[in-house]
Amino acid sequence: MKKRVTKILTGFRLDPNLKALAVQAAIQENRSLSNYIENLIRKDVEAKGILMPVGSIKK
Repeated sequence: MKKRVTKILTGFRLDPNLKALAVQAAIQENRSLSNYIENLIRKDVEAKGILMPVGSIKK
C-alpha cells in the first residue's frame, strides 16, 4: 500500500485559459488538477537531473 504524504497548500496565479486546458488534460488522465500539475513538475525535474527517479536509489 502506498504511504500518503502530507501535502502543503500552494497558491499561484494561472491564466484562466491555460487552467482550463490543464483541467481537460487532467481529466483525460483521470487525475485531479493538482495531481496532474504535481506530475508535470516531477517529470520536468527528473528530466533536468534535479530529482532522481523513484526506484533509482541503490540500497
